Amino acid sequence: MGAVLDPVFRPGILAPARPGGWEALRGQAEAALARQPWPTTRQEEWKYTDLAALEASAFPAGSLAEVDIAPLIQPEARGSRLVFVNGRYDSHRSNTSNLPAGVRLLNLACASELAHELGTLARPGESDLFANLNTARFTDGALVIVPKEVQVATPMQVLFISEPGGEPTSSLPRLFVVVERGASATLVEEYQGRGRYFTSAVTEVIVRANASLTHERIQRESTEAFHFSHVSARVERDAHYGCRTISFGGLLSRSTPHVLMAEEGADLVLDGLALLNGAQLADTHALIDHAVPHCTSRQTHKVIADGSAQAVFNGMIFVRKDAQGTDAQQQCRGLLLSGQARINTKPQLEIFADDVKCAHGAAIGQLDPEALFYLQSRGLRLGLARNLLTYAFAADLLAGIPVPSLGRQLRQTILARTHAENLETLS
Repeated sequence: MGAVLDPVFRPGILAPARPGGWEALRGQAEAALARQPWPTTRQEEWKYTDLAALEASAFPAGSLAEVDIAPLIQPEARGSRLVFVNGRYDSHRSNTSNLPAGVRLLNLACASELAHELGTLARPGESDLFANLNTARFTDGALVIVPKEVQVATPMQVLFISEPGGEPTSSLPRLFVVVERGASATLVEEYQGRGRYFTSAVTEVIVRANASLTHERIQRESTEAFHFSHVSARVERDAHYGCRTISFGGLLSRSTPHVLMAEEGADLVLDGLALLNGAQLADTHALIDHAVPHCTSRQTHKVIADGSAQAVFNGMIFVRKDAQGTDAQQQCRGLLLSGQARINTKPQLEIFADDVKCAHGAAIGQLDPEALFYLQSRGLRLGLARNLLTYAFAADLLAGIPVPSLGRQLRQTILARTHAENLETLS
């Protein structure tokens, strides 16, 4: 099954620190792991993503380490954050003093009795080996519960940091979110680190009837790291779920969001942006499951690839037989900045209902020569004109981020990565 799992993740090695209450679930995940072969490029789901380098590596479980989190804290979330280092809850760096009464922002290891629905969305199965690995052997994670009719104005931040020190390490972060009927909240889920390490994260989200959740997912891992994340979400009657995943880091990263439109009137916005350089590879395999009538989904995924970077996007919109009145739109756009970069995209629609409004599309190309010429004719140097167009390609997906400090950070990161220092006035 690969060195990363055996013997490093052999059964029992993480057992002493595991939160209890999910023994049956863990057993199912372990059984699924035992049946699953290591993914190879001979499999359609992994056709463009080669895991040979990961298979040959070993990543022992990490432990709590000293880190400076001051630059990583969103000022708006100073009293509404949880911090995990190498997969372990850091109580000294966490602070939940500024939350409304009844809102739960806790680590799972001490609150497992409140997360009885954990595992009902990201169920052990044959499709996602890395999600099964997390379910079988995670040691801790975050629990977010927003009670009925509570409007949480303060953004909540869950920060997962990897600090391996001199040796590679691994972590298996878990996040379980429930926004109850009529409630609303903003959640920032962020991954950062230094050095070489392996992360396999699972996030489960339930948005109840008439509730709203804005979910910002930021992946700023080390460019030596391997990062896998699985999101399973359920959106109920007249609820809104907005999920945006921004990926800057990782030598190899793979994101697999699966969203179930479970009750009529559910509304989804699922966006993604990957900014890649060097030898980075970013893979996104998304599924939006329209199971009932009269639901709406919008998905936009953008990739900027420079150097010899590679990106993969496979997006499936599945409309079931009884899901009449579905309105689903999907778009993938890629920008190639070098002759060696590659973007492989496969948008998909499977529709078994008659009365629907669905569309998808993909466009991959280079910077528009006419736009470059126009900017140069207005006095901009070629390099600055390229940077301006590259920044503009990405910037629209950062519009509307409800956490001002996070929006500024992300725009500054894009400016720096596109070498567009002279465009700071745009941020």
